Amino acid sequence: MATSEAEVLLPIIDRIYESVERPELWPETIDSVGELVSGRRGFWIAPPSDPRDPGITAAREAHTFFFSRTDLRVLDQYAIEFGELVVRFLKVVFLGLLWSPNQAGDHEAIGLRMAQRFLPAFDAPDRTSPAVPSKLAVRNLIAALWEDGRAFTAERLQLLRQLAPHLDRAVRMQMRLIEMELRGNMLCATLDRLALGVVLLDRSGRPVWLNRRAQEIVDEKNGMRLSAMGLAAHDPLDTRRLRELIENVLSTGAQGLLPIRRGEDAKPLLLIAFPLKASGITIDVSSRVAYSVLFISNPDSSSDPNVDAMRQAFNLTYREAQTAVAVARGQGLQSAADAMGVALTTARSQLQQVFAKTGTRHQAELAGLVHRTLGQLRMR
Repeated sequence: MATSEAEVLLPIIDRIYESVERPELWPETIDSVGELVSGRRGFWIAPPSDPRDPGITAAREAHTFFFSRTDLRVLDQYAIEFGELVVRFLKVVFLGLLWSPNQAGDHEAIGLRMAQRFLPAFDAPDRTSPAVPSKLAVRNLIAALWEDGRAFTAERLQLLRQLAPHLDRAVRMQMRLIEMELRGNMLCATLDRLALGVVLLDRSGRPVWLNRRAQEIVDEKNGMRLSAMGLAAHDPLDTRRLRELIENVLSTGAQGLLPIRRGEDAKPLLLIAFPLKASGITIDVSSRVAYSVLFISNPDSSSDPNVDAMRQAFNLTYREAQTAVAVARGQGLQSAADAMGVALTTARSQLQQVFAKTGTRHQAELAGLVHRTLGQLRMR
């Protein structure tokens, strides 16, 4: 790479990889690349300012190109030498538009133009070779660019040829990061449905992510809280034991268990810590990797099943499910009858039907069954 070329290309190469970390920069980066290889700034990304601009109207219409035989020969030769390179660049342009949803409205016009006039160049001549655009489509693509006044030059396209490997690599990196982010979001949403608190810890034992139940537990500040040093208990002795538990898990890879006291009238929180193995769950939050996971069980705030869940799980009628939910919540049969507006004898008859359908014999056994089967997930 000549010195003058290096001075031009290196800042753009740096910006390409910076855009991977900050996708909002892609439109500006693509525009810079387009300006480098084909002239007018704003052609690739920024739409005309007036939606009634004739250029936008023309984008909705079919276009016919008129070239002399000499022009066609030049165009065909140009398409052979540089058509694939132009198509690769336009693919990055399309992806750049998708990666900038906040500016989607501003880019609607140019996006429509590119979709209607340039997308055919991505079509394969047959179904057996989907990655190879047809010669006619590429020629029409370049003709469309020329008609818009963006006649590429061989010298400019040589610069794009040097940028192309970096653009391709950056696109692959961006797609991989998007896939990882999507998987992480799906995993986080799944963990938020648990009735257990889940805390992911980094190498130093500090939290990098909490699910919804864990966040509720620390927000209540009843037994546990978040401090500048990480998770802490109200009792300094329990805080020290908690730190020792996490340190032991991280250093030895062995799981551990610890009760956290919450006062005389409340049952203790139960903490279970596990190391995260290579095949386990890992979530990268703000470039901090999780190395262990802490499960927090609060016996006083288990997730109550709702009536619909009871009906589906045990094939109960609506009234039977209401009765079962009341019993599972410890409200008592009379309270259940009052809430439903029925006589106690009716509620007792419904409870017998629930016993028969669930294979239980008394209220405590029914409540235990309900919480074991439906109490692990948040119903809302």
